Parts: sequence; C-alpha cells; structure tokens
Amino acid sequence: MTSSITAKNELRARLVQARRELSSEDHDAFTAAVRKHLESELTESMTVAAYWPLGSEPGGADFVPWLKAHVSRVLLPISGENGTLTFAEYRGKEAMHTSPLGLNEPQGPSFDSSVLAECDLVLAPAMAVDAKGNRMGKGGGYYDRALEPLPHGKPPVFAMVYPSEFLDELPTEDHDRKVDAAVTAEGITRF
Repeated sequence: MTSSITAKNELRARLVQARRELSSEDHDAFTAAVRKHLESELTESMTVAAYWPLGSEPGGADFVPWLKAHVSRVLLPISGENGTLTFAEYRGKEAMHTSPLGLNEPQGPSFDSSVLAECDLVLAPAMAVDAKGNRMGKGGGYYDRALEPLPHGKPPVFAMVYPSEFLDELPTEDHDRKVDAAVTAEGITRF
C-alpha cells in the first residue's frame, strides 16, 4: 500500500505541474469543449452536485454559474475538519465564501453527503482517471468517503480531466471510488 501511496503522490505532483504549464488558450479551448459535451447530458429539471474549479482545474472559473444556467439545482461541497463533505445549494456568487482551505464554498443550510443519492449527476474533481474508471483526487479522500455509500451508477459520477490525465492505469487503493465516466475535450467516455 505504501508503494501505491508513493506512486499516487509522485503522479499528482507531475499532473499539478502540467496543469500549471497549460496555456490559458489551451485551458479555454478545453473548457469550451467539455461544456459542450456536458451540455448534452443536462436537463433543466436536474439536480447536480459539482465543485468550484480553482486555478487550472478543468471547467473554468465560471463553471458553476454556467452549470446553474442549465439545471434546476447545483449542490456544492463544504469541506469538514474531519475529512468529510457536506453540501449546500449554490445561490449565486454573492452567497459564496473562501474556506480556510482556500476553496470557494457556499453559505447557507447544508446537508450531509447522503444528499448525493438525490442528485441526477455528480461531478467529482479528479487529478486523473484511468481506462477502468479509477479516479485519483488530490489525496484527502473527501470524495471517496462521500461517494462510498452510493451504489455504482446511482447517480452517475463523472470526472472532468484533461486528455493527458486520462490514463491507461492508475495506482489504486481499496477505498478509492470509481467514476462512471470521464469527460475530456474529446467527449464522454463511460465505464
């Protein structure tokens, strides 16, 4: 297991560096393509759990307002001190604040992660996804814990990744939660 953790940390460091080196033009082109693919999955009546992309994360800085314009309800995570996530409804940029972890998080009533079962789609952050649907996050296990009780595919869990982050195989651990699809500029790959 230690070798898997080491391998994950080394891979994360390389992927973070690659994201930092991505030109704004490439990021913008990727964002436009990913949104086009996601748009075909969205309906006005949907509830979607998502996250607020930071820096060069896939989706772009205005991803959540864009998403809200296409669905009925967007739930965003709030990071707990004990490594758990709660979720609150996105009610506009003015109702967001910066958390102690530097994340954009919603203010207002929150729900424990069991609310994910009521969603039509979950968009989980990822550093990489492999051809078997294994997802590698940032290493805190927040999403693995939040998604763990959900049956596979109910609701579907998608991860947005750059093409260079869609890999043949990732190092995994028993607690890692798979995703149902990877969204890249090329399209949506379902597992």
